[in-house]
Amino acid sequence: MKIMHFVSGLSRGGVEKVVLNYTSKLNSNYHINEIIVYQHHSISNVLDLFESAGNKCIKIPSKKKHPIKNLWKTYKLIRKEKPDIVHAHMSLVNFFPLVIAKILRIKVRISHSHIAQDNIKLKFLVPLFKWLNIHTATHLLACGEKAGKYMYGNHNFKIIYNAIDLESFKFNAIKRRKIREYLKIDSKTKVFGHIGRLVKQKNQKFLIDLFNDYQNINNHNGKLILIGDGPLRNTIYQYARKSIWSSDIILIPGVDNPSDYYNCFDLFLLPSLYEGLPLVAIEAQASGLKALLSNTIDYSTKFRQTTNFLSIDNGTKIWIDNMYVEDNNSRNTINNNVNYNINLAYRNLYDYYICALKKEVLNG
Repeated sequence: MKIMHFVSGLSRGGVEKVVLNYTSKLNSNYHINEIIVYQHHSISNVLDLFESAGNKCIKIPSKKKHPIKNLWKTYKLIRKEKPDIVHAHMSLVNFFPLVIAKILRIKVRISHSHIAQDNIKLKFLVPLFKWLNIHTATHLLACGEKAGKYMYGNHNFKIIYNAIDLESFKFNAIKRRKIREYLKIDSKTKVFGHIGRLVKQKNQKFLIDLFNDYQNINNHNGKLILIGDGPLRNTIYQYARKSIWSSDIILIPGVDNPSDYYNCFDLFLLPSLYEGLPLVAIEAQASGLKALLSNTIDYSTKFRQTTNFLSIDNGTKIWIDNMYVEDNNSRNTINNNVNYNINLAYRNLYDYYICALKKEVLNG
């Protein structure tokens, strides 16, 4: 079986992590021939991870800057490789590779929705893009109910959860101590953590405002750690530096060992304007963290009782009221949630691929 995946780039984003988690397991257990096609810059060590997992990675021109070149390169690539399945992970613009796959009569064409809202400025294009996704795909996938309903409306779709290796995120007291020593944070300080791309969607300005208000009320007894890179890096960094509590805000570029930092946190915060099903929220819960998430996020993200969904529309008070910290002793229990355990979930995706291929073969 040969599968060609289309992603926007190879960075530290959640979509890339999901694709890596699944392809790693599929390659090692079923020896599938998988190709990752990407457009934007790749981070070298992320590219290395994909290739070491057995994936062949190919860069093509950007669809945004060079749409015709993108389509032509996609055409030549699919015609040359002749994949059994084309699996697009670019949400609203999945139709770019799928329309070419349809022209070349690829029998299984999968549109995978990873978002439950969009940030496209030309809103009139959104219904058209959704229609193109639905009508160029043979199969529809989503990371959660909200992402599926947003992209496909009343059309049938299947949920493939953003699964991770739960064991690798298990709470580790030794790593917690080491990270805190490295960051010069004592054991009694409450650490509020956030990991995410520095983009408008992630709402980091709200997070900084929230921390300011918390510190004013609680007399300077916390630290805020923001981890991530993105186009708003300079804006967010400047906003943090202007804070009266800037000395208690620690800004860290994207890291390759997020599990170590979850150990360091006492509470995870994700006040996103919108999400599909955020992988960082799954990772944080796997680490045993209490998590406060905006109520724009799919409720199926929750698999620990300490996870709460809060409104971002009525100020910071409701968040501050919930920013009490759980005892770290409760973090040692792993919830082996079936949906989010990659060691189980990859089999569901494999079975889905097999069934899709058999169905299309039978339909001629």
